[in-house]
Amino acid sequence: MAVCIDKDAIIESCVKSLKAQCPKMLGKKEIMDVYHCESDKALRILKLMFQMGYGNKIGKEYYVSKKAQEDFLKNMVGKEVYI
Repeated sequence: MAVCIDKDAIIESCVKSLKAQCPKMLGKKEIMDVYHCESDKALRILKLMFQMGYGNKIGKEYYVSKKAQEDFLKNMVGKEVYI
């Protein structure tokens, strides 16, 4: 059990350092802030971006880079997008 706790601590520190080094990735919370929406709608936005090839899925979480989000918005200008 101690080994699992140590590994969890190592993984958690790696995730924190990645978030600090790579603030260009947007997750559900960042999408909620950008689009001023609730959690459910932010998840649907991320899923749509993933399905269209703009985002990434890691485990159960969806992420999109700021550049990919900008590209998505540029390509969707003037089109109807149902979320």
